[in-house]
Amino acid sequence: MTTKHSSARQRLLETASELFYREGIRAIGVDTIVERSGVGKATLYRHFPTKDDLIAAYIAEEDRAHQQWFEEIIASDRSPKEHLLTWFEACDQRIKEPGFRGCPFLNAMTEIAETEHPAYQHAVQHERALRDRLAQLSRQAGARDPEQLADQLLLVVNGALASASLFGEASPAHQLKTIAAHLIDLQLERAQTRS
Repeated sequence: MTTKHSSARQRLLETASELFYREGIRAIGVDTIVERSGVGKATLYRHFPTKDDLIAAYIAEEDRAHQQWFEEIIASDRSPKEHLLTWFEACDQRIKEPGFRGCPFLNAMTEIAETEHPAYQHAVQHERALRDRLAQLSRQAGARDPEQLADQLLLVVNGALASASLFGEASPAHQLKTIAAHLIDLQLERAQTRS
């Protein structure tokens, strides 16, 4: 019985996630999610009492998936600098994927005006955790100012994620790797000249 509920919940969440990302959180209603998932409305409300609960679950799942993706990318015995560059390479590849519509966290913060909304709060926590992770890798790589480098890298990646779908193949977002590598090298060179 739990498996049935879990699979229905998972189907609802997968359907909502796909629709929220592709068409927008506010553009999709629960009726569309029920219709596309094949799960009844009563079951939806049993798992997600409100649409806001479903939105929050979507953002939480995106965060979990992103953390796992990040860890898989840096799960090697490369140097911290190479981990950073590999992550930016992976971001660049993701931007080039068909159907890419930007960052789900930035999209959610754009669509949800209420800063106290659980999904908005989770998206903010995601961005802060990403910045902390970039700072940690920057520190391990020997950056002169790891916090500054993390801020710069976060700004660059968020700019690329936000602008990628605007320009298509000619997107300035495809400069992501080049800009990130330049910023990283600049910080590491300064650290070496000071020692």
